[in-house]
Amino acid sequence: MFGYKQVIRKLLRSVLRGERKSQRIMKHYGPPRLSEDFFDKNPFKELSAARMLYSFLLYSELGLDQLASKLVRMAVGKRGKEEMKRINKETKLENLIKMMEQKPDPLNHWLLKKKILRFRESAVSKVIERLRDNRDDTFVEVAIQIIYESKIDCSYQILGILDSIKDPYTLSLVCLLLGLIGPKEALQPVWNYYHFLKDKYFQKHYEQGPLLALYEFKERL
Repeated sequence: MFGYKQVIRKLLRSVLRGERKSQRIMKHYGPPRLSEDFFDKNPFKELSAARMLYSFLLYSELGLDQLASKLVRMAVGKRGKEEMKRINKETKLENLIKMMEQKPDPLNHWLLKKKILRFRESAVSKVIERLRDNRDDTFVEVAIQIIYESKIDCSYQILGILDSIKDPYTLSLVCLLLGLIGPKEALQPVWNYYHFLKDKYFQKHYEQGPLLALYEFKERL
């Protein structure tokens, strides 16, 4: 029995060490300074993926994505119809989330979100956990919309995975989301990640996600 307990303790220590290794050791970039001078020197880009998603989130209650999908479908005919049928028939959350990982047609994003949001808390929790290892642009874009539109207070769960997110685009959009729903405790990590992404991926503009979040924090806090 004693030997069994020792094995369990070793396994637990090994798992904890592995979790710590998988987390990014984030540099501290000093206290956030959301001054007019900072924003004058760092204006957001009107044409960026983060800016586009930001607009989608702000106007999500208007159902513009569904309306746009219907208008486009009138022009493209049967595109995405079979996928739409599969989404409509699916009743299991896990299978719907797997569909998110299979690059669904943009025309069906609104329907997929609608189906997944029926599962509320369990759906949001599962989607957040998948963001740790996500490397798919479509998945994170739909995931951020699902989390935001759910109106569930999950910001601390998101903060808990922030340093474990491997993909810079995913990290950028999660920071954007924190700017919209995060508590004041999220400001420092978002500030740090703005500088981190700007320094490391300057030509990719991944810093636009946390930058837009900083604009939101300035208005909210």
